[in-house]
Amino acid sequence: MVERRKFERYELRVPAKVETLAREAGRKKLSLKTANVCAGGAYFSTPKALTEGTKVRLESVLTFNGQKSLRDTKNARVRILGTVMRSQKDGMAI
Repeated sequence: MVERRKFERYELRVPAKVETLAREAGRKKLSLKTANVCAGGAYFSTPKALTEGTKVRLESVLTFNGQKSLRDTKNARVRILGTVMRSQKDGMAI
């Protein structure tokens, strides 16, 4: 199998809220955790993945407790618009 990834992946479990943006199908809100992340996206383990091409809004809060490089910051809220690029029976890549 040929490796097609452009970015290194990191095993990282981060809670995230995923909300679909499709108006005609009704909005869905999911509370998930990442299975791995990279500079180009994230993979989420879920028993029911969204359809490929679905536009989504991701929101996550990263905790920086104990990090000396970030002054006066304990948390960072990350909001990203994305697209489901790959959908499998056990998860999806956004």
